[in-house]
Amino acid sequence: MRLSFAEQIQNANVLLHENEVEKSIENYQEALRLATTPVQQLHLNNILGRLYQRTKNPNKAIEAFENALTLMEGNTNLGTSIEMASILNNIAAIQSETDKATAIDHYKKALAIYTEMVEDGESDYGPHLANTQFALAEVYAKKKDYYFAKKYYKEAIKIYESLKGPDYLRLRASAHYQLGNIYTDEFNLFDAKVHYMKAQNLFENLIAEGDDALKPYLAAVLNNLAVTFNSMEEPEKSLQYYGLALKAYQELSDLNFDIFQPYVASTFNSLGIVHSEMENFDQAIQNISQAVDRYNELADARPQEFTHYLATGLHNLGLFHFELRKYDGAMDYFGQALEIRRKLAAEEPEDFDADFCATALNLVELYQTQLEDKLDFTFKTQALELLSDVEARLQKYGDNLAVIKNMKNDSQHYLDYFTTINEDHLSLHHVLRKANNLKEQIDETIYPEEKMVFQQEIMNLLKDSFNKYPNNDRIKYELALAHVNMSWIQLRIKEYDKAEQTILDAPILEIPLLTLSCNLAHSYLLKSDMDKAMVLYEELSKKVNDQNESYKSIILKDFDTLRKDGIDHDGFNIVAERFK
Repeated sequence: MRLSFAEQIQNANVLLHENEVEKSIENYQEALRLATTPVQQLHLNNILGRLYQRTKNPNKAIEAFENALTLMEGNTNLGTSIEMASILNNIAAIQSETDKATAIDHYKKALAIYTEMVEDGESDYGPHLANTQFALAEVYAKKKDYYFAKKYYKEAIKIYESLKGPDYLRLRASAHYQLGNIYTDEFNLFDAKVHYMKAQNLFENLIAEGDDALKPYLAAVLNNLAVTFNSMEEPEKSLQYYGLALKAYQELSDLNFDIFQPYVASTFNSLGIVHSEMENFDQAIQNISQAVDRYNELADARPQEFTHYLATGLHNLGLFHFELRKYDGAMDYFGQALEIRRKLAAEEPEDFDADFCATALNLVELYQTQLEDKLDFTFKTQALELLSDVEARLQKYGDNLAVIKNMKNDSQHYLDYFTTINEDHLSLHHVLRKANNLKEQIDETIYPEEKMVFQQEIMNLLKDSFNKYPNNDRIKYELALAHVNMSWIQLRIKEYDKAEQTILDAPILEIPLLTLSCNLAHSYLLKSDMDKAMVLYEELSKKVNDQNESYKSIILKDFDTLRKDGIDHDGFNIVAERFK
């Protein structure tokens, strides 16, 4: 027996009350077929539209709402403008993911209705107006049309500020949060910070009143503030907010590990990166190690999602150990990262070849350092093998991406180095590197007598090397420079004869070092041989050094240094007068 309209409605209502939504839809559809008045049809189309939304059937939901809209447009006495605005909003909400332009059009029509109502003094519709503005801002934000997104978020906030109740505070906080995201995308960091901090304050107040569901949003705001402060070159504040975000995510992870443990790992990673940018490498290692431990666990459970994060963490640990000259640790971490990235690249080369090459090139740089430190040519063999692999991978890609082009250049640089390096070259490099380290130690000392100890080591080192490689121009130049530095220290400790002899013993260069002549002039002066000294000073007074500094200025500065060492001579004033 066929049920009547009233019976279909009654059955549908009972089924809906019992949460049998699909079955209730069938009865409402039957009731719609039996409906005899536009009022009934309007009511049922609205009900069906909402139920189709609930059951995730967007096409049927839009059809039902549009049927209701058509009924109202064909009969101006049917329904109210508020009902029409509600239908327009419902359609727009569904279309916001698939047809943003049409969704915007529907939201604007609803907005016009609510605006007119509020302007006519019906303030009860203020919340509807604000919610429509908020929804319209959301669609513009998805379109990346930030001008209108900001406009409607701000208009919604103005209304929410006048409304009481936690629901409006939540929406207001969300609007500030979204404005922060927009300003971040626009690189307007100051305004991003302002809105994130307003969102932080609102979320914290709501959570304090018991709204724990907002804790993930607060954690996201804290994280974004950390990112913003770091971009504003305020790393200390960035660390402070990452610390707050970490605490928030750890608490959330205790309640829902699968969802929030990745955020804990990510925040540890971010803390490590900020510390590394501040050159706090020990703290960077501590934080990245925490991230790696978590990514290791996550990668075991969900390898597709987290294995590449694990590789990145290991790679960064390699970099930080390298910075601290902890080469064994750097070698270990780079090696682990390389093997993981090798496997990832085998499965998805376009996504992970570049990562593999980045780690490989860092490892090659480490091999260079170890080769030069240990004179162990095993590192040359390992580097060339790795570079061959890198070259084969990079050849598959063009130079349109800067990162690929840079890696190709780096790869060629290292290939040239390792192909041409031999024992003689390496021995010379080793000597020069050791000499530079001794120079750094000289710079760290204060007294000339202390400096002399290191300078004598440099002199002995370069003399031995020069005896072995007498035709090497670089060693010859460095040895001549060592005679300059040695003679200057000897002058400062009043060993004037030794200083003169040191200068005379210096190897002769094609382009003589004027600093040798300068020190020789000082030695003559301090031994009161003014005639010889003045000849040299006169010649030097017309010249400049490589930095375009006049030797007149250099000579007078030398006199000041000697005076500070307790050495004074009447000739200083005589020379100074001649230079005027």
